[in-house]
Amino acid sequence: MSIDSYDPCPCNSGKKYKFCCHSIGDEISKISHLHETHQTATALQLLERLKKNYPDQPLSYITEAQILMAERRFEDALKPLQQCLEHDPDHPAAHSLLATSTFLALGYKQAQKTIYTALQKCAAADVSLATPLAISIAIALQMRGYFLAAREHFALAMRVASQEYKQNLFMNLLEFDGDDQIPYQFRGVHILQRCPIENDEQQETFEKAQRLANLGCYRLAANLFKQIAEATNQATLWKNAAFCYAWATDENQAAELFHQAATIEDDFAESVELETLAQLLDLNNTGEVVESVEKIYELESLSKFLTLLEQHPQLLRGNVPTPEQEQELDERTPVAYFQIVDSPIDMESKGEDITLENVPVVIGDIDVFDADRQLGQSGLVRLYAYEGDQITAAEKLFDEALGEQGKQECGLKAVEQDDELANNPLSPVPVEQWPLFFRWSFPQKMPIIKRRELEAQQWKILISETWSNTKLAGLDGKTPQEAVGNEELKIELTAAAYVLDAQVLALGHFLNFDELDPHLGISELPELSVDESSHFNTCSSMTQNRIPVKALTDPQLMYVFNRALLIRHPRFLYDVLIEILNRDECKKEVDLDRVYSTLTEICHKRNLREEMLSWIHKGQENARGQSDKAFESELQWKMRELSFRLEDTTDPELSGFMKQIWDRYGKKTPQIKEYLKAFAQAFDLDIPWMKEAILLDAGHTTAEGIWSPGEGAPDDASDSGQKLWLPGQS
Repeated sequence: MSIDSYDPCPCNSGKKYKFCCHSIGDEISKISHLHETHQTATALQLLERLKKNYPDQPLSYITEAQILMAERRFEDALKPLQQCLEHDPDHPAAHSLLATSTFLALGYKQAQKTIYTALQKCAAADVSLATPLAISIAIALQMRGYFLAAREHFALAMRVASQEYKQNLFMNLLEFDGDDQIPYQFRGVHILQRCPIENDEQQETFEKAQRLANLGCYRLAANLFKQIAEATNQATLWKNAAFCYAWATDENQAAELFHQAATIEDDFAESVELETLAQLLDLNNTGEVVESVEKIYELESLSKFLTLLEQHPQLLRGNVPTPEQEQELDERTPVAYFQIVDSPIDMESKGEDITLENVPVVIGDIDVFDADRQLGQSGLVRLYAYEGDQITAAEKLFDEALGEQGKQECGLKAVEQDDELANNPLSPVPVEQWPLFFRWSFPQKMPIIKRRELEAQQWKILISETWSNTKLAGLDGKTPQEAVGNEELKIELTAAAYVLDAQVLALGHFLNFDELDPHLGISELPELSVDESSHFNTCSSMTQNRIPVKALTDPQLMYVFNRALLIRHPRFLYDVLIEILNRDECKKEVDLDRVYSTLTEICHKRNLREEMLSWIHKGQENARGQSDKAFESELQWKMRELSFRLEDTTDPELSGFMKQIWDRYGKKTPQIKEYLKAFAQAFDLDIPWMKEAILLDAGHTTAEGIWSPGEGAPDDASDSGQKLWLPGQS
């Protein structure tokens, strides 16, 4: 191990190498090499011998634990770390690794005491040693749905990391804040606020709680904040305690305290935000859910099985990803996928007769896996649907498609489930959210614009009527209609609308408050009061949406612009982008291509087709002004416009627009013609000029014969000896 004697020891004890693990350095290098070359068993045997011969040198224990953790043997890693701490009770790296392995083996709640000890030991020695612990917790908690806790642990990792790791951690944080599947109220910054405390002892307790929270010891901090809140009954202290409990994954306690803070907070908007957080946490932990059900079968004859399923009009075969597209390479790849729909679909039609009353609803899914002869695994069928009517109907159609004889011929037999086989991709849905969930299926030739129009009609009904008459836990079991006029439920009712806002965003729609039933009397929260000295770096995402963008100075607007692009709440982001475009100085500082494309996306979601096309044309105009990449950029905008125009195959301008692309860009980028031909085929377009152009192109030959992709481009490009030009090349 080539380390200078006076460098810090690689065991991260904080001592110099010469005075710590110098005598076993060479052996550790050999052992690490054995592990890297997949000789792990030998490496672990040598480490056992090394520990006996040098019991006071931490590096052997640390290395053994790291190897075991790399092998995902987290419980096994506990023993060497505990042995290390018997010899050196304050070893910061051993504490950090012990907390990490305990967390990964047993979960956050069981590991909490060990985690807090590690964070305090690292803070006393080298706080950056806590970085792997914090990031491991953050990633795992995000996967388990503890979003407030995950976000705060990402921030903790940023706080304690050394400079070299901050950039990667910052990207983790940005990725989290940009995830629109997470309620936007859980994304972005949340800070612990100060408040006046007259009692010196309570002030000292407050400062201690703040220090513990900064270290990541959130439950300890929460208990102290709660203690002062109980003595003073200040909303800020209840709020601080609530956040710390949420960061410690105790979301039930956090929700209770957010409710408490909302009831005594004087500011209406702040009360609504606290109540919104409480209701979201309650939903995250409710036992009132619609569960998904999975049925698993072993299969002998794949071809017979697929033939029978394909013959049933309500089992629709879809595309499955190729192995190259699979992200989880260690998972078996399905060879077929079917949607189960509640009514037959005429796949040759263009959906002329489909209305909201008869739109085909997806009630279940079937994944089919081929046998793996090398591993001795038989073929597998997974049928999954939500409990109740959907799973009952899905199973009935599945049985109907196969019949008893077909099941025998396929060698199909039900498998008793266990944890290893369970792989149900459908998450439980809170009962009160269930009316908002819908999955439809359409004929392939049905114009996308008609599908979108049906979805827009459905959302209008769901938001203005269905939600208004759904019993909500946040309203004490009342419906929004029943809560109207009850002053005691005014805060809860407004908060429920903001919960709805988060829900529909995650489902691909977004709420305009004027879509709500006007009889509910719900409006957006009032704008913040701002002036030139206002700062917004501590604003939560929900508070940020109340910023009056027209009242901001240019520097303030630019700061808010970057935050809005990150959280991407469509209502607020739209207002910010429009204001940016209204200010010449701000326009100079932004990427206009990104501004126009974002406005295009927002208008597309809102089904504002004409406005969407106007932003696309603005983007094309901006692209033409880019001297270096004008051709490439303009082509990208043209293809974006084409993708939207293809949603309405009756568009009278569609054929001419495709010809414009063919003529202008096809020579320099021949692949564009292939794309256009593929689009025409996929969307069943009858385009006479394209047929003629294809015949003409077939007559173009190079010196060696017919031109094909990969050779020099025809016409002037081949004359100059240039290779085929592709978007992205200079």
